[in-house]
Amino acid sequence: MIEELFSAVEESIDEINEKFYGVTTGRVINPLDPLMLGRVQVQLPFIDALDLSPWARVVTPMVGQFAGNYFIPNLGDEVLVAFEHGDVNAPYVIGCLWTALAPPPLPSPLPQIRAIRTLTGNQIVFTELPPSVTIQTAPTPPAVLPAPPSPVGPYQTISMNSAGVQVATPTMVQLLVGTTQVIVTPVAVTINMGPSTLTMTPAGVVIHGPTISLLADGVVTIKGAIVNIN
Repeated sequence: MIEELFSAVEESIDEINEKFYGVTTGRVINPLDPLMLGRVQVQLPFIDALDLSPWARVVTPMVGQFAGNYFIPNLGDEVLVAFEHGDVNAPYVIGCLWTALAPPPLPSPLPQIRAIRTLTGNQIVFTELPPSVTIQTAPTPPAVLPAPPSPVGPYQTISMNSAGVQVATPTMVQLLVGTTQVIVTPVAVTINMGPSTLTMTPAGVVIHGPTISLLADGVVTIKGAIVNIN
């Protein structure tokens, strides 16, 4: 049994010492690079021993010091691998492949839609007709890209198109400019500017501040069932 194991390992070593020109498919068996260089360990079809599977650098359109396009294949992903000068010990992941078990997020062909979608459903969707960009947080349904904006969730949406910008969320929208806050929730709109606040709710409007001034070049009209001035 031990002799057979050693023989299998020796055969695998002989195989990986050979040159392999061209490309082949592989499967990611470890995405946690011990050198933290963004590499993935790939199991190749002609190497039997998992511990001899090489670490492959991932090809990306742009890199820089602590910068670049960061899209690392996940555990179990099928990838397309090329080798530097045919050296199996110097592999490169040049792309990822959809399979029957891991199909694309949209059926083909849909030429007017481009999308970046994560496993949990975070997505950025570019639509050509009509022109729009949609950003949505997970979880979004996988059947429709982009998912219709929903003010009740569970996902949240920012949609930009020729009609304007729409933000749909079941929780809160907050704008921060210095110390000024604009907070929109399902039950209130609040503007905070230091000690001054403006709050609008279904129950009414409250303005609070060190001083409040009403200025008009014309008539100022105040109406109410009861008007209290103190």
